[in-house]
Amino acid sequence: MKKTYPAIFIPEESGFSVVFPEFSGGTQGKDLEDAMFQAKEMLDGVLSYYIEENIPLPIPSDIHEIQIDDEASFVTLVQGDPTRFLEKKTIRKNVTIPEWLAVRGERDGVNFSQLLTESLFEKYAHV
Repeated sequence: MKKTYPAIFIPEESGFSVVFPEFSGGTQGKDLEDAMFQAKEMLDGVLSYYIEENIPLPIPSDIHEIQIDDEASFVTLVQGDPTRFLEKKTIRKNVTIPEWLAVRGERDGVNFSQLLTESLFEKYAHV
């Protein structure tokens, strides 16, 4: 599940500070490449926290409407993917499906657990 949010990159003497308008706090990097990496790490962690705590994710600001005061600062989009931080423990679920689908799936070598997991990830990708 990937989500994209705008981030403001602010040049500092020792690198860049990064803030996301939708989230409190920020991060920093020793250079632009490091700041981009740290911004993604922060966004991944914040998104996973919101999801685990059942906090609605904020709607991303329009990148063109974000006002910045310093001409050296800039706004760009950062894509986060919280899935690596989320609970990895799996549980067993017993499901009921039409017999013909079970037969066909077994014949085709379908991994039903993997299919259900991928389908649920897709269904909740917008969360």
